[in-house]
Amino acid sequence: MSESEITIHFPKGLIGFPEIKDYQLLEPNDAYPLKFLQSVAQPELSFVAMDVAAIKLDFEASLSPEETELLSLENNDDAMVMAFVVIPGNDKPDEMVANLAGPIIVNKKTKKAVQLVLDPEEYPLQHPIFDLTVHFPAGLIGFPQLKRFRLFEPSGGYPLKFLQAIQNEEYSFVCIDIGAIKPDFEAPLTAEDAEFLGAEKPDDVIVLALVVIPPPPEDPKQMTANLAGPLVINKATLKGRQLALDSEKYPLKYQIITPE
Repeated sequence: MSESEITIHFPKGLIGFPEIKDYQLLEPNDAYPLKFLQSVAQPELSFVAMDVAAIKLDFEASLSPEETELLSLENNDDAMVMAFVVIPGNDKPDEMVANLAGPIIVNKKTKKAVQLVLDPEEYPLQHPIFDLTVHFPAGLIGFPQLKRFRLFEPSGGYPLKFLQAIQNEEYSFVCIDIGAIKPDFEAPLTAEDAEFLGAEKPDDVIVLALVVIPPPPEDPKQMTANLAGPLVINKATLKGRQLALDSEKYPLKYQIITPE
């Protein structure tokens, strides 16, 4: 099912619109990462939203027992979290902000949804969107001169992501969440690595692997991931480091798609 065909039901409506319960979720091909919530009953009522993970990697919000029951949510992996977006009318889209104090939680299985009301002191009402810039103070292996990268995930591209160098946009790297291809992978951080990243516990970081996709006419399903040089990023500070691990234990060319 494509997202353009999904109808989401808000049993309690949205803040300010409690009487309107059903919305269609739309994601035009050329609008990523923006999505649109359009009222089924009143199509003229439409809101712009984004996946919170594309805005703030370490975003976490707790559901009350009532909200969990309202969503019929049994597994956190079934939850999609979005935030409403305000696009300025000054021809400066890079000044877009997201409302993190009123996120939307959608049960992807049941299509039920709720809007939370969080403390704006902790969750900004106007969080800048285009600040998901990862800083690698030591650069990447082979590219020590490239320090800052935009991290983004193309529409429908999960678990693939892209790192694009800010200093030189011609340099772009495909990467992947290692947990999506090898759930038992653990990045062996040294004490110096952990101090450098400011990471106190495993949940503080995300771990990515650089991906090599064979060029045509080769089969793209033969893509491989470099597990010997994982990228470890502190989700809160967006500070990263590339590790250099033993290639005999951690494959340089780990097959991502295994033959059936």
